[in-house]
Amino acid sequence: LYSLILKRLVRKVARRRPIRVMFYVNNLSMWKNDKLLMLLKEDSRFEPIVVSLLYPRDSLSRKKDLEEELSTHFNKMGVDCLSGFNFKKNKTLPASIFKADIVFFPQPYINNLKDIPFNALLSYIPYGFSIEDSPIFHNSLYQNICWKYFAVSSLQKEMKVKYNYNHGANVIVCGDPLADYFLDGHTPSCSNWATDDPKLKRIIWAPHHSISSTDWLNRANFLKIADDMLETARKYKDKVQFVFKPHPMLKDKLYKNDSWGPEKTDAYYDAWNAMPNTRLADGNYVDLFITSDAMIHDCSAFTAEYLYVNKPVMYVTEKERIESFNSFAAECFQVHYHGSSIRDIETFIDNVINGNDPLFEKRTALVKDKLLPKGDETVAGNIYKELCKIFD
Repeated sequence: LYSLILKRLVRKVARRRPIRVMFYVNNLSMWKNDKLLMLLKEDSRFEPIVVSLLYPRDSLSRKKDLEEELSTHFNKMGVDCLSGFNFKKNKTLPASIFKADIVFFPQPYINNLKDIPFNALLSYIPYGFSIEDSPIFHNSLYQNICWKYFAVSSLQKEMKVKYNYNHGANVIVCGDPLADYFLDGHTPSCSNWATDDPKLKRIIWAPHHSISSTDWLNRANFLKIADDMLETARKYKDKVQFVFKPHPMLKDKLYKNDSWGPEKTDAYYDAWNAMPNTRLADGNYVDLFITSDAMIHDCSAFTAEYLYVNKPVMYVTEKERIESFNSFAAECFQVHYHGSSIRDIETFIDNVINGNDPLFEKRTALVKDKLLPKGDETVAGNIYKELCKIFD
């Protein structure tokens, strides 16, 4: 029955001009579709709009900051950025009021039917590689019912076939949109770094938010190494500058952590902006990656994404392998340097300073074989062509 409803809705949308395409956006860190947005904007058949979809758990001040950040970014592109949140009533606006024909949600974990606009064609472009081999990440309600799932790789499609109730029937492999940003030849901004002193190596520390035993992943090492990382930044002040690039959800998790709380968390984040060789970075990270010399992290998506710049990268973990990783993620993990203690991290930093990178050739081969898009078309162009083919 649902497939019949979808077919009727496709025919109905195909008759409309322009077709209103709505992108929900949580934050700029997870947003990867500027290129697609501009292709749609330049085509009179489509009317793209952006709508903020703010996390309910965030404070009102945090929501306002995010709205301002999103508005600034998209207004520069000449695209409307509408508020998806009613600040007076402190609640999210229903998607139906935006009268969209196609809706792209930023994450696939929407499980409440009342939040899903069934009068629109539901779509999804992953904000990163799927590196977990678990149905928790592949078989959500939205992934099963959405009209089109634009997968970043053939392996991601295999995961859908394996785990989804619909056996991946809605999946189209188009590539990772993030690749377009790294390969477009633009001149990257260095604004995230404390200084342009060429003698200082540039290293990113990007901790994940899964600090609690109740988290699905529960593999983040932040609580164990947070204070030591600040001391390490001070220790290497004459050789390295650091950017603290936490997951957008980490601050909220720390606010609610019994050992941290808002005051300690804010002081810690502020400390990364207070030293002469450190900065705190939020938002889009493409230029940050390009202008860095190395990264230390325990983030799932970055396990693949940082490899685009083909620079030394360390995964901070208690284990030499991650049990839940799929086969592609395991390959990415093996071209990382590994460690669990601050001593291991400082050994990695020393190697970066001295130019020691024995994994370079192995990493280069993986990037060429598994990450770079095939053919001449951009990833955004692949998704755009799929939409045009349906609605021509």
